[in-house]
Amino acid sequence: MNKKIISNAHIITMNAGMEIIPNGSILIEGGQIKEIISGTLSAPEAEATDAHGMYILPGFVNTHNHLPMTMLRGYADDLPLHSWLTEHIFPAEARLVNEQNVRIATRLALVEMIKSGTTCFNDMYFFENAIAEEACKAGMRGVVGESLIDFPTASFKNLSEGIKLSEHLINKWQGNHLIHPSICVHAPYTCSAETLKKAKSLADKYGTLLQIHLSETRKEVEDIQASTGMRPAEYLYSLGLLDTNVIAAHCVWLKPEEIELLAKTHTSIGHCPKSNLKLSSGIAPIDTCLKAGINVGIGTDGTASNNSLDMVEEMRFAALLAKIVAYNPEAVNAKTALRMATIGGAQALGLEHITGSLEIGKSADLILIHADASNMQPIYDEYSAIVYAMNSKNIYSTMVHGEWLMQNRQLKTIDKDAAIEEIKQIKIDNRK
Repeated sequence: MNKKIISNAHIITMNAGMEIIPNGSILIEGGQIKEIISGTLSAPEAEATDAHGMYILPGFVNTHNHLPMTMLRGYADDLPLHSWLTEHIFPAEARLVNEQNVRIATRLALVEMIKSGTTCFNDMYFFENAIAEEACKAGMRGVVGESLIDFPTASFKNLSEGIKLSEHLINKWQGNHLIHPSICVHAPYTCSAETLKKAKSLADKYGTLLQIHLSETRKEVEDIQASTGMRPAEYLYSLGLLDTNVIAAHCVWLKPEEIELLAKTHTSIGHCPKSNLKLSSGIAPIDTCLKAGINVGIGTDGTASNNSLDMVEEMRFAALLAKIVAYNPEAVNAKTALRMATIGGAQALGLEHITGSLEIGKSADLILIHADASNMQPIYDEYSAIVYAMNSKNIYSTMVHGEWLMQNRQLKTIDKDAAIEEIKQIKIDNRK
């Protein structure tokens, strides 16, 4: 139905004023929010949802991911990043990554994200057109980009082919209401200066986001310093790769002068706390970055290095880890953590005019949370309850662009059982 009304809701808007509407209604038409009021709305022709006992808030924005890595969930765990990546993940991807398996693994990732309240993801991987098609079929919002790198991959034999795939992705999807193409360049330790500059030039040419991994490990910093005489962020700055249209994932090993460079250039950070912990990469100085004026979003990274795409967990880890790093319980408070997981993430992806908050004119990308659940009661502060008490099973319904992807915990656009059986077959095939 084109028109929908959600009423009797406790609305957490995440708008600039952080407005909360205790008993409100939202009118949705043509995928967009048309009206938000305190009290009730009526429209006889609209599909009505009574959200009594529920919180409504914008869906989560996962700012860094590799969706098809669900096929490698639990593979080669408990290893340091560089040996994990070069000795295990890259060889496994050479065997497993093809368009069919990417589609299967993406469908499973979409199931997990929808059920845990993500309404927008940011992905860098291979066969990204297939990922875009699967996301679009499922009704999910996504930023997608083919991962440019200086050696052959499953989807291209050389950089020229990778660039052609990137441009094809942009030409096909730019302007789509759900899929937002981007340019991705893997990292300063896997790409030459020429490749890095080409990627930035392409992003600027097409007006897209540029994604990159940055300062994820101590080894990366040491290797970049040895080869360039600069730390990674300084090196990228010297090449012109820090900018308003850039999101840098991880940013664990930043010195104060590098933090100043990211702030000065308005480069955003995709913070992946659980992945950084699991790979023992370190803990990013996020409270310091926020206080320096850097915009920070939250990402899960891929399930091979996190094992979960649950943004509820990720948001809580982001808040708790910041406190222990700073030895300050006020660092990254609950309100800040929720902003990072919603409107901060949207801003990092250049989509703050579309999603990330509940405001008139924006896309109806939202979730309904069962706030009367025993694990969330009593509630003294909404932000605290969401960040510190909620779990993903409290999320009852997920909507993107005005369409329900899940209602009352039932998926509407993807067959969960089929997705699980298909991913099991990839694992079985790998063992033969």
